[in-house]
Amino acid sequence: MAKYFLHVKVFSRGKGSRVTRAAAYRAGERIRDERTSEVYNYSGREDVLHKEIVLASELAGRTDTSWARERAALWNAAEHGTRRNARLAREVLVTLPPELGQAQRTELARTFARQLADRYRCAIDLAVHAPRPGSDPRHHHAHLLMTAREVTPEGLGRRTTLELSGTERHERGLPPSKAELLWIRERWAEVTNERLREAGLAERVDHRSYRAQGIDREPVPMMPQKVYYAERNSGTAHPVGEQIRARHRERSEALLRGRAALARVLERQRKDGRRGALADAARKEGLPKRTPHSALTREELNRIRRELYRTQAAEISRRRREHRRAHAAEINLKMREWRKTHATQVNRQQREAYRRRRAALEAVKAGRPIAQGRSARKGAAAERSLTHERSVENRPRNSGPGARQIEKPESPTAEESVRRWQRLRELGQPSPTPEESARQWRSLEKAERSPTEEESRQRWLKLRERANAAGAAGATAESSRGKAGGAGDDEDPKGRKPGRSGPGHEL
Repeated sequence: MAKYFLHVKVFSRGKGSRVTRAAAYRAGERIRDERTSEVYNYSGREDVLHKEIVLASELAGRTDTSWARERAALWNAAEHGTRRNARLAREVLVTLPPELGQAQRTELARTFARQLADRYRCAIDLAVHAPRPGSDPRHHHAHLLMTAREVTPEGLGRRTTLELSGTERHERGLPPSKAELLWIRERWAEVTNERLREAGLAERVDHRSYRAQGIDREPVPMMPQKVYYAERNSGTAHPVGEQIRARHRERSEALLRGRAALARVLERQRKDGRRGALADAARKEGLPKRTPHSALTREELNRIRRELYRTQAAEISRRRREHRRAHAAEINLKMREWRKTHATQVNRQQREAYRRRRAALEAVKAGRPIAQGRSARKGAAAERSLTHERSVENRPRNSGPGARQIEKPESPTAEESVRRWQRLRELGQPSPTPEESARQWRSLEKAERSPTEEESRQRWLKLRERANAAGAAGATAESSRGKAGGAGDDEDPKGRKPGRSGPGHEL
């Protein structure tokens, strides 16, 4: 059967609420908050059956209030309040009778939204939702998101009478704000009963309490939203929810004993609740004051994000270094295996990098612009190479009285020096870093290192073999000439036998 349910909620920046996010969630749209540059995208929702923005009847036919019919423009205007704790909007959540059809439920919600807009001269963002999968299939409901200020052709104006403080209402001769909430509850019951009567249904709803209706029963307590979702997600009872149920059971049991027992229990529970509220307030007073995230400006949010990014980046770098030190052997083994597996790819990338460096050097020599995508440091190296070659070409080839004198180039002017400096700055840093210098020195040391002892011995043996071969050939030729000239030529003048002092023989 139809049940009465109406809940009023306030969106305040001081409590961390953002009405742009609330509107995007309820309408299933994508809205960008211009104050904080954050984007809220709920366009994937499929349970939004109807959505529209309802204005007061006197503004329905005007074109100068068309900006209020654009959801993103309306709620961004509401977000640009001047106070950090400004009240941004108020929501009325109602349950639609499941006995009515979809079109009848939508028309019921639209009628109620139009009456609220006419009374408070505000804009109401109406969204009708279907029951979610897994929930009660009778839970058809509507969200009526009301602006806290009146809508005018120039924008949002003064606060609505619903948002005035008690002092302001007294000065204007208005009743307390509680009377406004009671009127909203009563009006929703009347509109709902009218629709049920028009549909030919006997069901009715009543906004009054059980005591006013003459029902001797304790109402079921309303569970806080956070507690309800925590219990639904975890599947277990929450401590706060257990406390609420325990107080409800205590009141129900006291009601069975009589009204006097119920009055005593209610008085004791009120005192306990008051003591708990005072203790909680004292605890919050001792905590450092913190500005809600939603009350910060874009510059303040960006500053907090930069500080958080630097802190997180430093922590991630520290963890990576520790992981590297702890697993150095394993990481090095994986890197060697990867290089073996991808040797062809690595070699191809190295050849391409070499060709790019050569192309950059040739471009600098020819005075052509270097292709985009090159490294600035490689371009600087090409510029240094070109400068070195030009200095070598301008260096004198010889000296002396008859030598051709080459004029020494003049020193550059201040403008030329500035242009050269700017060109080198565009190409990159003119000098290598300490790491690059160390790598160049190691490669040069490896290329021009001194031979080892084994290499020296091998070189000497090769030289001795060549010398012995040359000496043997010379001795053969000398012996042939001695036989043809006589026996006296066989003796050496110093008494040594020929062929014993040739190159390669031991002395």
